[in-house]
Amino acid sequence: MATTSYLYHTLGLKGYRQERTEYRGGSVYHHVSKEAEARRCAHCGSRWVHLVMNGTFTREFHALPVGRRKQFVVLHGHFQQCRCCGRTLKEPIDIAEGKKRRLKAFDRFVIDLCHIATIKHVARFLDVGWDMIKAIFKDHLALRFHRRKLHKVRYIAVDEFATRRGHHYMTIVIDLETGAVLHAHEGRDAAALIPFLEKLRRKKTRLLAVAMDMGPAYLQAVRQVFPWVDVVHDPYHVVAIVNRAIDETRRDLYRQLTGEQRQVLKGSRFLLLRGMEHLKPRSLERLMELMEINEPLYQAYLLKEDLSMFWNLPNAELAQSSLVSWIDQARTLGLKHFVKLADTMEKHLTGLLTYFRHRISTGPLEGLNNKIKVLKRQAYGFRDQAYFKLRLYFIHESVPAFAG
Repeated sequence: MATTSYLYHTLGLKGYRQERTEYRGGSVYHHVSKEAEARRCAHCGSRWVHLVMNGTFTREFHALPVGRRKQFVVLHGHFQQCRCCGRTLKEPIDIAEGKKRRLKAFDRFVIDLCHIATIKHVARFLDVGWDMIKAIFKDHLALRFHRRKLHKVRYIAVDEFATRRGHHYMTIVIDLETGAVLHAHEGRDAAALIPFLEKLRRKKTRLLAVAMDMGPAYLQAVRQVFPWVDVVHDPYHVVAIVNRAIDETRRDLYRQLTGEQRQVLKGSRFLLLRGMEHLKPRSLERLMELMEINEPLYQAYLLKEDLSMFWNLPNAELAQSSLVSWIDQARTLGLKHFVKLADTMEKHLTGLLTYFRHRISTGPLEGLNNKIKVLKRQAYGFRDQAYFKLRLYFIHESVPAFAG
């Protein structure tokens, strides 16, 4: 028979005594009851001397295993009649949460295992259902999520990612100082972001700046809720649209050329997208060959390279002068895709220059997107969207327990 010390130190039961131990079906069943001195009225809290036992009930709970052997706790409880308040109620059960059929200690053990193994492997190790392990960990994540403190958030980044094929997107927000995911919501319009921003405002968050792309939806949301907060259009998205402009220019030229000139241009996409300082001598030689036979492509490449140096300037004053000059040059050269890009840059000039005040970007979000892809592959997709969002909120901790 297990001792009171075993009940406390191994099963987490304090104030209980062992009635008997039963071995059944390869599992151990500890029959316990509450010690008299530990009894309290469930209504008024009166001590045991004021209670009269008036009927019994039993409840069975999953307990921590011993090695590969399952353990259960069978609680023999009482209905207690209180002389102080006159109520007859079941004795309070403090070893489990609510109506759950698991000890609190069992849940804590599962949560610890979920930080080093997948749900599938934890379920197999404990010989219980996958859904039980998932429910325990989901409740744990939900509790942590509701305890989050948002009032210290100063810098955030906003972006979108595809949840599945067919134009299904989710908006995601991270704290740029901690890396934590703060918000995830279906859609990529202003409505997907505004409720979270309003929550930040209610929490009196001292938000200083938001990093985002140059799309209108998120900009509208920030301007609606935090009109005084700086919006930063960071290098990551600008580089992406510059690369798109030079690639579109290359395609247009390829369609216009014939013969040997077309062959020289063929297969040059990645060569044109790389920075000149990253090219090996052989690649640099090929780039020079391209530039010699095609002046528009040469001009487009120089525009791309000039803009890449913009982000390394020391202050906003120099940056503004440089960017205005670049916009004028792009328009003067008249390359269709770069003229369109110049118009976009001019429209968002304030957000681009704000980068030099805060030096933040959405770069960390792009790294997060890779983790999300891995997560979705491991779990074969998430049908439980609430659980998927909870996973996102703690994905920066690299907890592996979400795989199926």
